[in-house]
Amino acid sequence: MDGVISLRDLRRTEGATKEFALSEPVGDALEVGLVHIPSDRVVEAQGVLEAVGDGVWVDGEASAEVDAQCSRCLTDFSYTTQAEIKELFVYEDFAEQYADEDVSFVKDDAIDLEPAIRDCLILDQPLVTLCRPDCQGLCPECGANLNDEPEHSHPDTTDSRWSGLASWGSMS
Repeated sequence: MDGVISLRDLRRTEGATKEFALSEPVGDALEVGLVHIPSDRVVEAQGVLEAVGDGVWVDGEASAEVDAQCSRCLTDFSYTTQAEIKELFVYEDFAEQYADEDVSFVKDDAIDLEPAIRDCLILDQPLVTLCRPDCQGLCPECGANLNDEPEHSHPDTTDSRWSGLASWGSMS
């Protein structure tokens, strides 16, 4: 993904704004946990760049279709994710003031949005991916998908080592 945007139109004029829109393949595949965005998948990003005192504030949104695997039933599925881009790009003359902070820098009157877009897409993914909110998961005994077989059951088998306790609760 080439997320480089020229800032020449802003001319470091505080309060000046510029809209941007990108639509490009993600480049290197993104993967976190059971979530995957293939390298050829198109990422859409749009928003506004605003010149502020020390740099350029980016306020936008990125979206992409994500391939995932359900954490409960292991079914593969896809969904569209949308994440906010909120990032300050600091002019290099202010680098010393921001030395202790994790900020991106304006270089050669341009900013590279690719790292910010990649970060926001990855950080916005859920820790537990579910194919649907009421996913029943897999049978712990045989591994059958309980979403496909909601009436799935097994005969009650009690381990013979516990048979002495079976009558314990029924004593009066």
